[in-house]
Amino acid sequence: MRLQRLIIGIQILLLLILLSSKGMAANCDSSPFIAPETDRNRLESGLTGKWVQSFDEKRLTIKDIDGNSWDYYAIEKKPENPQGLVLFLHGFPEFAHAWEQQLEYFGNTHHAVAIDLKGHHYSSSPDNIEEYDFIELAWETRALIRCLGYDTATIVGHDFGGALGWIMGMLHPDAVDGLVILSVPHPYLFGRALLDPNSDQAQRSRYMDYARGTTLSDQLNFSKIIFSDLSIFESGFYSGTRILRLMLENWVPTSRWKTMKHYYRAMPYPANEQDYPVKLTAFQKKIYSVKRPTLFLWGLSDPYFAPETLNGIEELVPDLELIIYPNGTHWLHHEAEDLNLRIDTFLSRILP
Repeated sequence: MRLQRLIIGIQILLLLILLSSKGMAANCDSSPFIAPETDRNRLESGLTGKWVQSFDEKRLTIKDIDGNSWDYYAIEKKPENPQGLVLFLHGFPEFAHAWEQQLEYFGNTHHAVAIDLKGHHYSSSPDNIEEYDFIELAWETRALIRCLGYDTATIVGHDFGGALGWIMGMLHPDAVDGLVILSVPHPYLFGRALLDPNSDQAQRSRYMDYARGTTLSDQLNFSKIIFSDLSIFESGFYSGTRILRLMLENWVPTSRWKTMKHYYRAMPYPANEQDYPVKLTAFQKKIYSVKRPTLFLWGLSDPYFAPETLNGIEELVPDLELIIYPNGTHWLHHEAEDLNLRIDTFLSRILP
């Protein structure tokens, strides 16, 4: 029963409440990060374009709920007296530097940190699919917040990073100041839409069957669908040779595609009525409700997520600000010229 995963998440949350900040810090280690020599040489030579190299790079080592240790690569910028922690979580198939412009902007006032998600770029990439369960990843995100020296953070997430943000807002609201979610629907509304095989969302999500597969045919079909959408490169963020860094460091290693796609394999898919009933019980609604202020950004030209998944969002996210970009694609964090201003205004509202 996949709903049991959410119940386990609640049990984990209760366990976390019993843990002191000192105890969490003991399960964490922060150390300087040095990139592989080949990657470092390419970056310093300018062969992969001009990137901000002034960010502090760290390796954050935390322990998960089972006691396993995982390394997370992080880049950060912060002033002398930061106004709280803002944690940026990228999506598939990007890496921490996808938030380069946001770190430059918010690092002047806040402790701005972007991480490589597990299975991506320089972070740990275990082979076990269970290590990519979103409930476990949320526990690790909470541990990362503590490792950075905070009890709470504002989480800004895109795609898989946004899905992780939804879980944090549902199961770990005491570790969240607020959520900024880009280009990914609420898990319950996404599941409800998938239950109808004829829905717009079900048709858009057909690539997930290939993403979860392991045969050569699955891989070819997945690549055909994913690379038919090149809008990720149209904003100018990966202009010129900058695209080479994303490719050479995160796409070319074939093992990276395997672990990045483990997110699809770990998802509760296909959807079923038991996990996503048409009418939620009081207990289920408490689980699926987001308890923290949320800024939700959505592009109507996103080929992966249908507008129908927005129906009913207000009931599950009481403190919601929904921004619609009529021409926005899936890559709003690279396209929306007002993104930093909107996030800044949101932070001014939710932080003391």
